[in-house]
Amino acid sequence: MQFPAKKKITFSIEGKNVQETEKGISFEMQNVQFNLNLLGRFNVYNALAAIFVGMSQDVSLDVCQKALAKAKGVPGRMEQVISEPFRVIVDYAVTPTTLEQLYKGLIQQKLPENSSLATLVCVLGACGGGRDKWKRPILGQIAGKYCHEVIVTNEDPYNEDPMAIINQVAEGAGGKARKILDRREAIRKALELANPRDTVIITGKGCESWICVADKKKIPWDDRQVVREEFEKLDI
Repeated sequence: MQFPAKKKITFSIEGKNVQETEKGISFEMQNVQFNLNLLGRFNVYNALAAIFVGMSQDVSLDVCQKALAKAKGVPGRMEQVISEPFRVIVDYAVTPTTLEQLYKGLIQQKLPENSSLATLVCVLGACGGGRDKWKRPILGQIAGKYCHEVIVTNEDPYNEDPMAIINQVAEGAGGKARKILDRREAIRKALELANPRDTVIITGKGCESWICVADKKKIPWDDRQVVREEFEKLDI
């Protein structure tokens, strides 16, 4: 807040009566109820930022309310690919902070009345071989803390040994980790392990269209499409 400005506006989600469900999020502001068809608590911050920008330009809260009700999610960011009999969500989260926020948010979501609490089945790796090696066991540790099932798999190894990366992530998750090198096989296993009302959360790629491997080669890829293909093969 050290930059010059005629007017400075700050905001927080504290006291906003934030409610998260598997369908979306809602909150109150100045006695106006906002209902968003978006997943993830972080979208409350995004919505508030948009609201305050609008208000700074004399856009009413009623107009903001109607506009945000029509907002659609960003591909690969808390994108729900399958909804029944369990949920499958794809997200880009690649840092310890974003991964923990993601898991915590999913656990805190309110489920339909009379249903049991959902558990998380997660698929993760470590984005970008040859960089940020410090975070690998931390990512595994976070997954082990919040997820009932942890599957560690390949992501974007570049010129690094992908199995070495997997081992480093899995080390943080302890005995809970399942190590599966092939990402498609890992996703298939997560779907097989999921029970009704569970949430399968696949992180690291989002809507990225490649897996980057050695010698600057790229393998065409889409987590969302692979989920759909493998889900169709299930005997449900």
